[in-house]
Amino acid sequence: MKADESVSFHCVTLSQRKASLRMITHSGIMVSSNAIREHYDSFAWIYRTFWGDHIHHGLFLRGNELPQEAQVNLLEHCARLSNIKRGLRVLDVGCGHGGTCVYLAHRYDCRTEGLTLSPKQALLAKQNARRAGVDGLTRFLVADVESHVFPSGVVDLVWTMESSEHFRDKSGYFRRAALSLRHGGRLMLAAWTGSMQNPRVRAVANTFLCPSLQSAEDYEQQIKSAGLGIRFREEITAKVMRTWEICLERARKLRILISVFPSQVREFVRGISTILEAYRSGDLTYSVIVADK
Repeated sequence: MKADESVSFHCVTLSQRKASLRMITHSGIMVSSNAIREHYDSFAWIYRTFWGDHIHHGLFLRGNELPQEAQVNLLEHCARLSNIKRGLRVLDVGCGHGGTCVYLAHRYDCRTEGLTLSPKQALLAKQNARRAGVDGLTRFLVADVESHVFPSGVVDLVWTMESSEHFRDKSGYFRRAALSLRHGGRLMLAAWTGSMQNPRVRAVANTFLCPSLQSAEDYEQQIKSAGLGIRFREEITAKVMRTWEICLERARKLRILISVFPSQVREFVRGISTILEAYRSGDLTYSVIVADK
Protein backbone atom coordinates (compact mmCIF):
# COMPACT_ATOMS: atom_id res chain seq x y z
CA MET A 1 0.00 0.00 0.00
CA LYS A 2 1.31 3.46 -0.87
CA ALA A 3 2.32 5.71 2.00
CA ASP A 4 -0.24 8.42 1.28
CA GLU A 5 -3.02 5.82 1.12
CA SER A 6 -2.20 4.88 4.72
CA VAL A 7 -3.41 8.26 5.90
CA SER A 8 -6.98 7.62 4.87
CA PHE A 9 -7.07 4.35 6.75
CA HIS A 10 -5.64 6.08 9.83
CA CYS A 11 -8.46 8.57 9.60
CA VAL A 12 -11.06 5.86 9.09
CA THR A 13 -9.98 3.90 12.15
CA LEU A 14 -10.28 6.96 14.34
CA SER A 15 -13.98 6.88 13.67
CA GLN A 16 -14.49 3.86 15.88
CA ARG A 17 -14.78 6.21 18.85
CA LYS A 18 -18.29 5.33 19.87
CA ALA A 19 -20.92 8.02 19.97
CA SER A 20 -22.58 6.33 22.93
CA LEU A 21 -19.59 7.28 25.09
CA ARG A 22 -19.94 10.98 24.29
CA MET A 23 -22.33 13.63 25.53
CA ILE A 24 -22.10 17.28 24.57
CA THR A 25 -22.29 19.75 27.44
CA HIS A 26 -21.94 23.51 27.53
CA SER A 27 -18.26 23.31 28.41
CA GLY A 28 -17.18 20.18 26.57
CA ILE A 29 -17.69 16.51 25.77
CA MET A 30 -18.13 13.96 28.55
CA VAL A 31 -15.56 11.29 27.65
CA SER A 32 -14.20 8.69 30.05
CA SER A 33 -10.63 7.45 30.19
CA ASN A 34 -12.05 3.96 29.69
CA ALA A 35 -13.59 5.03 26.38
CA ILE A 36 -10.24 6.31 25.15
CA ARG A 37 -8.43 3.19 26.42
CA GLU A 38 -10.92 0.85 24.79
CA HIS A 39 -10.57 2.61 21.47
CA TYR A 40 -6.78 2.46 21.35
CA ASP A 41 -6.69 -1.10 22.67
CA SER A 42 -9.23 -2.32 20.13
CA PHE A 43 -7.69 -0.64 17.10
CA ALA A 44 -3.97 -0.57 17.91
CA TRP A 45 -3.19 -3.08 15.15
CA ILE A 46 -5.12 -1.04 12.60
CA TYR A 47 -3.20 2.12 13.51
CA ARG A 48 0.06 0.27 13.12
CA THR A 49 -0.88 -1.42 9.86
CA PHE A 50 -2.14 1.66 8.07
CA TRP A 51 -0.41 4.57 9.81
CA GLY A 52 2.82 3.30 11.27
CA ASP A 53 4.15 4.12 14.70
CA HIS A 54 3.96 7.92 14.61
CA ILE A 55 0.33 8.72 15.36
CA HIS A 56 0.29 12.47 14.77
CA HIS A 57 0.10 15.13 12.06
CA GLY A 58 2.80 15.66 9.50
CA LEU A 59 4.64 18.93 8.89
CA PHE A 60 4.60 19.59 5.15
CA LEU A 61 7.44 22.01 4.50
CA ARG A 62 7.49 21.56 0.71
CA GLY A 63 3.91 20.42 0.43
CA ASN A 64 4.63 17.20 -1.45
CA GLU A 65 6.23 15.07 1.26
CA LEU A 66 5.05 11.54 1.87
CA PRO A 67 3.09 11.32 5.14
CA GLN A 68 5.86 9.46 7.00
CA GLU A 69 8.43 12.05 5.93
CA ALA A 70 6.14 14.84 7.09
CA GLN A 71 5.65 13.13 10.46
CA VAL A 72 9.41 13.04 11.02
CA ASN A 73 9.54 16.69 9.95
CA LEU A 74 7.17 17.55 12.79
CA LEU A 75 9.22 15.54 15.29
CA GLU A 76 12.44 17.23 14.24
CA HIS A 77 10.84 20.67 14.26
CA CYS A 78 9.57 20.23 17.81
CA ALA A 79 12.85 18.65 18.91
CA ARG A 80 14.77 21.70 17.67
CA LEU A 81 12.39 24.09 19.40
CA SER A 82 12.81 22.07 22.60
CA ASN A 83 16.61 22.26 22.29
CA ILE A 84 17.02 18.49 22.36
CA LYS A 85 20.51 17.40 23.35
CA ARG A 86 22.12 14.01 23.65
CA GLY A 87 21.36 12.10 26.79
CA LEU A 88 18.36 14.12 28.01
CA ARG A 89 15.63 12.44 30.07
CA VAL A 90 12.35 12.80 28.16
CA LEU A 91 8.83 12.02 29.37
CA ASP A 92 6.42 11.46 26.44
CA VAL A 93 2.88 11.82 27.75
CA GLY A 94 0.51 10.02 25.39
CA CYS A 95 3.25 8.04 23.66
CA GLY A 96 1.09 5.89 21.37
CA HIS A 97 3.17 3.13 19.80
CA GLY A 98 6.36 4.68 21.13
CA GLY A 99 7.37 6.28 17.84
CA THR A 100 8.68 9.47 19.42
CA CYS A 101 10.43 7.71 22.31
CA VAL A 102 12.18 5.33 19.94
CA TYR A 103 13.11 8.14 17.55
CA LEU A 104 14.59 10.39 20.26
CA ALA A 105 16.43 7.48 21.85
CA HIS A 106 17.88 6.34 18.52
CA ARG A 107 18.76 9.75 17.10
CA TYR A 108 19.71 11.66 20.25
CA ASP A 109 20.50 8.93 22.81
CA CYS A 110 17.77 10.36 25.01
CA ARG A 111 16.49 8.32 27.95
CA THR A 112 12.79 8.23 27.23
CA GLU A 113 9.73 7.20 29.20
CA GLY A 114 6.34 6.93 27.52
CA LEU A 115 2.92 6.99 29.14
CA THR A 116 -0.17 5.55 27.47
CA LEU A 117 -3.65 4.55 28.56
CA SER A 118 -3.54 1.52 26.27
CA PRO A 119 -1.85 -1.75 27.28
CA LYS A 120 -1.72 -2.78 23.62
CA GLN A 121 0.02 0.45 22.67
CA ALA A 122 2.54 -0.09 25.47
CA LEU A 123 3.24 -3.61 24.19
CA LEU A 124 3.76 -2.34 20.64
CA ALA A 125 6.02 0.43 21.94
CA LYS A 126 8.22 -2.08 23.79
CA GLN A 127 8.45 -4.23 20.67
CA ASN A 128 9.40 -1.22 18.56
CA ALA A 129 12.11 -0.25 21.05
CA ARG A 130 13.60 -3.74 21.02
CA ARG A 131 13.49 -3.86 17.23
CA ALA A 132 15.31 -0.51 17.05
CA GLY A 133 17.89 -1.62 19.60
CA VAL A 134 17.00 1.10 22.09
CA ASP A 135 15.11 -0.90 24.71
CA GLY A 136 17.84 0.02 27.21
CA LEU A 137 17.02 3.71 26.72
CA THR A 138 13.22 3.44 26.73
CA ARG A 139 10.53 2.60 29.25
CA PHE A 140 6.78 2.44 28.70
CA LEU A 141 4.08 2.61 31.36
CA VAL A 142 0.34 2.06 31.20
CA ALA A 143 -1.05 5.00 33.15
CA ASP A 144 -3.90 7.48 33.26
CA VAL A 145 -2.38 10.94 33.12
CA GLU A 146 -5.30 12.28 35.15
CA SER A 147 -4.12 10.33 38.22
CA HIS A 148 -0.51 9.36 37.46
CA VAL A 149 2.13 10.42 40.00
CA PHE A 150 4.91 12.04 38.00
CA PRO A 151 8.57 11.78 39.08
CA SER A 152 9.68 14.92 40.89
CA GLY A 153 12.33 17.29 39.57
CA VAL A 154 14.23 14.85 37.36
CA VAL A 155 12.85 15.25 33.82
CA ASP A 156 14.61 17.39 31.19
CA LEU A 157 11.73 17.54 28.72
CA VAL A 158 8.02 16.74 28.98
CA TRP A 159 6.78 16.01 25.45
CA THR A 160 3.03 16.43 24.87
CA MET A 161 2.16 15.94 21.21
CA GLU A 162 -1.54 15.68 20.29
CA SER A 163 -2.48 14.06 23.58
CA SER A 164 -3.66 16.98 25.72
CA GLU A 165 -6.84 17.05 23.64
CA HIS A 166 -7.85 13.89 25.52
CA PHE A 167 -7.15 15.36 29.00
CA ARG A 168 -10.09 16.46 31.11
CA ASP A 169 -8.02 18.45 33.65
CA LYS A 170 -5.47 20.25 31.52
CA SER A 171 -4.50 22.73 34.25
CA GLY A 172 -3.81 19.89 36.67
CA TYR A 173 -1.71 18.14 34.08
CA PHE A 174 0.53 21.16 33.54
CA ARG A 175 1.01 21.62 37.30
CA ARG A 176 2.15 18.01 37.70
CA ALA A 177 4.27 18.16 34.54
CA ALA A 178 5.99 21.29 35.86
CA LEU A 179 6.82 19.57 39.15
CA SER A 180 8.44 16.72 37.24
CA LEU A 181 10.88 19.06 35.48
CA ARG A 182 14.31 19.80 36.82
CA HIS A 183 15.39 23.44 36.99
CA GLY A 184 15.91 24.54 33.39
CA GLY A 185 13.79 21.70 32.04
CA ARG A 186 11.26 22.26 29.28
CA LEU A 187 7.74 21.37 28.29
CA MET A 188 6.75 20.98 24.63
CA LEU A 189 3.09 21.07 23.64
CA ALA A 190 1.73 20.44 20.14
CA ALA A 191 -2.06 20.61 20.07
CA TRP A 192 -5.23 21.36 18.19
CA THR A 193 -6.39 24.73 19.43
CA GLY A 194 -9.74 26.49 19.32
CA SER A 195 -12.63 27.63 21.48
CA MET A 196 -15.40 25.21 22.46
CA GLN A 197 -17.78 28.16 22.07
CA ASN A 198 -17.31 27.68 18.33
CA PRO A 199 -19.63 25.09 16.73
CA ARG A 200 -16.95 23.84 14.33
CA VAL A 201 -14.52 23.25 17.19
CA ARG A 202 -17.19 21.46 19.23
CA ALA A 203 -17.91 19.23 16.24
CA VAL A 204 -14.23 18.32 15.94
CA ALA A 205 -14.03 17.53 19.68
CA ASN A 206 -17.08 15.30 19.42
CA THR A 207 -15.71 13.41 16.43
CA PHE A 208 -12.26 12.87 17.92
CA LEU A 209 -13.16 11.84 21.47
CA CYS A 210 -11.83 15.04 23.07
CA PRO A 211 -13.39 16.14 26.38
CA SER A 212 -12.54 19.69 25.35
CA LEU A 213 -10.40 21.75 23.02
CA GLN A 214 -9.09 25.17 23.97
CA SER A 215 -7.29 28.15 22.54
CA ALA A 216 -3.53 28.62 22.46
CA GLU A 217 -4.07 31.56 24.83
CA ASP A 218 -5.80 29.26 27.31
CA TYR A 219 -2.96 26.77 27.08
CA GLU A 220 -0.43 29.53 27.58
CA GLN A 221 -2.21 30.82 30.67
CA GLN A 222 -2.46 27.36 32.20
CA ILE A 223 1.23 26.70 31.55
CA LYS A 224 2.18 30.02 33.12
CA SER A 225 -0.04 29.30 36.12
CA ALA A 226 1.86 26.04 36.57
CA GLY A 227 5.00 28.09 37.14
CA LEU A 228 6.60 27.76 33.72
CA GLY A 229 7.80 30.54 31.45
CA ILE A 230 6.71 30.63 27.82
CA ARG A 231 9.77 30.45 25.61
CA PHE A 232 8.15 30.06 22.21
CA ARG A 233 4.72 29.82 20.62
CA GLU A 234 3.69 29.39 17.00
CA GLU A 235 0.71 28.44 14.89
CA ILE A 236 1.49 26.08 11.99
CA THR A 237 -1.97 25.11 10.76
CA ALA A 238 -1.17 25.73 7.10
CA LYS A 239 1.80 23.35 7.27
CA VAL A 240 -0.03 20.45 8.91
CA MET A 241 -3.46 20.72 7.29
CA ARG A 242 -2.27 18.71 4.28
CA THR A 243 -2.56 15.62 6.51
CA TRP A 244 -6.34 15.89 6.36
CA GLU A 245 -6.46 16.89 2.71
CA ILE A 246 -4.76 13.58 1.94
CA CYS A 247 -7.28 11.84 4.17
CA LEU A 248 -10.12 13.33 2.19
CA GLU A 249 -8.54 12.52 -1.18
CA ARG A 250 -7.97 8.88 -0.20
CA ALA A 251 -11.43 8.53 1.37
CA ARG A 252 -13.03 9.70 -1.87
CA LYS A 253 -11.08 7.13 -3.85
CA LEU A 254 -12.17 4.44 -1.40
CA ARG A 255 -15.79 5.57 -1.15
CA ILE A 256 -17.17 2.26 -2.44
CA LEU A 257 -15.26 0.28 0.17
CA ILE A 258 -16.15 2.78 2.88
CA SER A 259 -19.85 2.45 2.03
CA VAL A 260 -19.85 -1.09 3.48
CA PHE A 261 -17.98 -0.14 6.65
CA PRO A 262 -19.84 0.17 10.00
CA SER A 263 -21.81 3.35 10.56
CA GLN A 264 -19.18 4.76 12.94
CA VAL A 265 -16.60 4.60 10.14
CA ARG A 266 -18.87 6.38 7.70
CA GLU A 267 -19.61 8.98 10.36
CA PHE A 268 -15.93 9.70 10.79
CA VAL A 269 -15.26 9.92 7.07
CA ARG A 270 -17.84 12.68 7.02
CA GLY A 271 -15.89 14.18 9.90
CA ILE A 272 -12.80 14.60 7.72
CA SER A 273 -14.61 17.44 5.98
CA THR A 274 -15.57 18.79 9.41
CA ILE A 275 -11.99 19.13 10.56
CA LEU A 276 -10.84 20.55 7.23
CA GLU A 277 -13.60 23.14 7.34
CA ALA A 278 -12.60 24.04 10.90
CA TYR A 279 -8.94 24.37 9.90
CA ARG A 280 -9.65 26.30 6.70
CA SER A 281 -12.00 28.71 8.47
CA GLY A 282 -9.38 29.48 11.09
CA ASP A 283 -11.68 28.34 13.91
CA LEU A 284 -9.38 25.38 14.59
CA THR A 285 -5.62 25.87 14.59
CA TYR A 286 -2.54 23.78 15.31
CA SER A 287 -0.24 25.32 17.90
CA VAL A 288 3.19 24.53 19.30
CA ILE A 289 4.24 25.95 22.66
CA VAL A 290 7.59 25.50 24.42
CA ALA A 291 8.00 26.55 28.04
CA ASP A 292 10.78 26.22 30.58
CA LYS A 293 11.21 26.03 34.33
